[in-house]
Order: sequence, then structure tokens, then C-alpha cells
Amino acid sequence: MFIVCAAVFSIQSIALDPDFYTTRYEQMELASDLNVSNQDLNDSIIVLLDYIQDNRQDMDITITRNGQAVEAFNTKEKTHMVDVKALYQNAITVGIVCFVFMIGILVYFFVKEKKLMISYLSKGMIQASICLGIVLLFFGMWIAYDFTGFWTWFHTVFFSNDLWLLDPRTDFMICMLPEIIFNQLVISIIIEFVLMVAIALAFSIYYQFKKAPIGFDRK
Repeated sequence: MFIVCAAVFSIQSIALDPDFYTTRYEQMELASDLNVSNQDLNDSIIVLLDYIQDNRQDMDITITRNGQAVEAFNTKEKTHMVDVKALYQNAITVGIVCFVFMIGILVYFFVKEKKLMISYLSKGMIQASICLGIVLLFFGMWIAYDFTGFWTWFHTVFFSNDLWLLDPRTDFMICMLPEIIFNQLVISIIIEFVLMVAIALAFSIYYQFKKAPIGFDRK
């Protein structure tokens, strides 16, 4: 449960942080490449992120591109973002449910096995981390070797249509969110997630070797 909560928290704290994108826009000088102002580009990503978080009901925003006032996002992009928003909201729901279950498990152990609570939980954390490590190793190698392939697989798994196949000639969203940004986004999320799990794992290993009663799980 902790691992799922950590994953959802990592996604929320990085993927929905406007500064993550605006910093990279400035580094890449992307606004100049797209013939828009820095303000319009920054406003566009803020609108998109606000929509995903259900802080606004539409993605309507007018920007000036190539000297003309245009809608930043077309119908196809807006329809795709309906799916993205649903995916995010479902992830948050899963995170909340797992958090509630985690609290329930803690309460159960506190009532039933107070003295051995940390012993059991730390052992479970170690076991779960071993499985997680195998999964992360696989996906880490895939992302490092072929991010495009991984990103395509991700979309085919989580989206039931092809609206995510955007065209840079007609769709501004794919221009303001090039693959390199998503590459850095995924890596940043994984790093934060791994750090959170590593802290919990380090404590669990320490407790198992230094504090847990020998043979506690056979009682």
C-alpha cells in the first residue's frame, strides 16, 4: 500500500507542477521555436494542468502564434485530455483507497500485534521492495534504451483510442510537450519514487537486523 501511495504522490508532485515545465521551456527556448510568447506558453501549460486536476472545466485559452490570435487547443486535443484527466483522477482515487487501507493495516497491527507491528511491516516492505526492484529494473532499462517504445506502449495500455497520436503540424499540445520533456518527467518521477521507497527500505532493513525479535514471524 505504501508503494502505491508513494507512486501516486510522486506523479502528483512532479507531473502537475507547472515549474517543472516552465523551467524546461526556458532552458529549451521553446517559446521562440513555436513562435509564441513565454507568457502564452506558460499560461497554456497551467490551463492544461488545472484542467487535469479538475480546477477548471475547460481548456479554452487564446494565444498569439505567428502573429495571429488562435485557440491553443483544438477539439482533438481537448477530447484526448478528457481521457488524461480521467486517468489522473482514477490514479488519485487508487492512491486514496490504498492510503485508507494502509491506515487500516496500521490500526490492525497496533491493536492485535503492537509489539511486533514494525517487525511485520518492515519484513513486508523488504519483500515488496524485492519485487518492485525487478519491475523497476526492467522498465528502467526499457526507458533508457527506447523511451519512444515505452511511451507508445504506455499509451496503448492506458488509452482505448488513438487520440493521443497528435500531429505537430496541427496540434499545439504535442509541440509544447515534446518527447524530451516527457522523458525527463518520467525519469524525475521514478527518481523521487525510488528515493521514497529507498528510505522506507533502509529503515526496514535496519530494523530487521537490529531490532526485530529472532523468529518473530513463526510465533
